[in-house]
Order: sequence, then C-alpha cells, then structure tokens
Amino acid sequence: MQASALITRRTLDQLEEDIISLSTHINATEYEFLVLVREFDLRQGWKAYHFNSCAEWLNMKCGIAPGTAREKIRVANALFDLTATSLAFQKGDLSYSKARSLTRIATPQNEEQLLDYAIPATALQVEDHCRELRNVQRDTSTVDANRLHQQRFLSRSLHGDGSMTISVELPRESGELVMKALELALKEMELNPDTFEGEAIETEIEDSHLAKQADALVQMAKGYLAGGKDKKSSTADHYQVMVHVDEEVLRHSATETSKSDLPCETIRRLCCDSGIVVVSQDKKGNPLNVSRKHRVVQPPLKRALLARDKCCRFPGCTHEKWLDAHHVEHWADGGETSLDNTILLCSKHHRLLHEG
Repeated sequence: MQASALITRRTLDQLEEDIISLSTHINATEYEFLVLVREFDLRQGWKAYHFNSCAEWLNMKCGIAPGTAREKIRVANALFDLTATSLAFQKGDLSYSKARSLTRIATPQNEEQLLDYAIPATALQVEDHCRELRNVQRDTSTVDANRLHQQRFLSRSLHGDGSMTISVELPRESGELVMKALELALKEMELNPDTFEGEAIETEIEDSHLAKQADALVQMAKGYLAGGKDKKSSTADHYQVMVHVDEEVLRHSATETSKSDLPCETIRRLCCDSGIVVVSQDKKGNPLNVSRKHRVVQPPLKRALLARDKCCRFPGCTHEKWLDAHHVEHWADGGETSLDNTILLCSKHHRLLHEG
C-alpha cells in the first residue's frame, strides 16, 4: 500500500483536533484502568491464577512489562489519596506521564498547586519539576540517592560481527562527571589529532559526534592504562559540571517552592569540596546578580590536608586517590572551612557519611 493511500481528506487542523480529542479519551480510560487495577490488587484477584503479585498478572494477562506494571500499581494506589489529581486525570486533563510524576511528590495539601503547574506544562517539564521538588525532601531524597547508588551497573555484550556493546547506569552526578571527561578527551583529540593512535580509514562520510565520543572513551582507557591510574588527589576541581540548588536546601530549611537538581545530601556532599557561584534571583526566577566562582576549599588548605592526612581518614581506609575534603560541620550549617574542621575522605566513605 502506498503512503498516499493512507492520507485522509482531513485538514491538518482537523487531524490535530482529532488527535488531541483521542488523547483526552485515552487519559480518561487510563484512569479508569488504574482504578480497576487497584481494586483487583486489593482484592488479590491475581491469587486465583497462582501469581505472586498483581504485576505478574498484568504481565501475563495484559501484556504489560513487569517494571511498568509495578509502576502502574504504585500510581493507582497513590491516586487514592489525591482527589484533585484523580479528578483531572479522570476528565482527561492529565496524562498518565504527568500523573506518574505528580504521585511521587503530591500530597492532599499541595496537589492543587502542583496541578496549576502541571496541566499547562509539558510532561517533561512536570517530570523535572517534581524531581527538583522531591530532591529537597531530606528523607525521600536520601532514599533516592541510595537507590540510584545501589542500581549502578556496567555490562558488556559481545556480538558475532566483532563489535561490543557497553551499557552503564550511574547516579546523575557520576554520569555528568563521565560525560565531562569524555568532552575534554574529545576536545583534546580534535585539537591534536596527530598525537592519538588509530588507523586512518579513507571515507567520504565524516564520523558522527556519537562515533567521536566512542573514540574519546577508548582514548580515556588508553590514558589510564598508560599511567593515568597512578594519579593521586590534587587541588584541582574534580567536578566541572553545573548543579543548581536553592540556598535553603543546603541549610536544611527548604520550603515548598525550593528546588534542587540532585538529592539534597548529594548536593551537600558535592559542595564540601567544589566551586560555588551564587545567583540572586527575583520572585519570578530571573537572575539579578551572579557572583564570581570561588572554591570552598582553597588550594593551600587542600595541600595542607594532603600533607596531614595522606589518605582517607575513615577508620581502616588507606585510599590515597581521588580524595575529597569533607567538612566535619558543614559550612552551610555554620562550620568553618579550616584545617581543624576538614578531613580527607575517599569517594566511597564521603558518600557514606552524607547519603548513608
């Protein structure tokens, strides 16, 4: 069948109207589906089929992948206490994607305010907004940070054509650090192409950016094997990526409107030994003033810490590489950035003291 045979006599405006109308019906139907699933789960209807959970039943009977099924059950249960959110979802004003994000942060007390933002916003904007709000809640953000840390992995798959697929999942701050290293390696390769090993292959097609990133990853590995692994801690910044956080989040005095790119305890860990830029904003979030970047731990203090501690100060740990300066009493809580109030910790134990 030719593509032209699939084109109807509808105008583009009619097509758009029909798609939006159908999407509204899908939203409403999805809500009714979740209501039924919740009742079926509560009544343990899945036990009659000898399944271990409702998610397994949904996987078998409705063709929903187990992970997706578990999430739908979570959303269905969360909606039970969210009257306004449920009503918007039932009317079709709210998509499942938006409802899914809202149920991670909404309460009967704040759902009206969240809906005012969510209904006109895009699904991605709602997801980011809810994540930023959740990150400032100390208890939930610490749980999230530990979950992300525990879920990290790297795996490889070998293929018959001689290629290999490497898959990796990391907490966001670690992933950004890897991408920053790739960016720097790629820039170095572009500036000095003759200094890097590799077979020159004649081709009329220029390598894509993705292909160049793969080359940069290989060069990073070569640099490590060639002696980079011997590099110890220095006074240079380990993080050169931008992370945004409201000041009150650092001080554990967050309000309902406070936001953070990462879980608050992760932010506090990164801020122990990093560069800080203060941005003053008006009530609408427009920047009024941007300060100069300043190091929390100045190079002379970092050198003094390296001379005094020599390795991670956590009991029994002897790691000498990639050490962070940790504030015994965090500077955001009034602690001094001094030799007496700082110690060196390896990445593992620094994370342990902050995120648990």
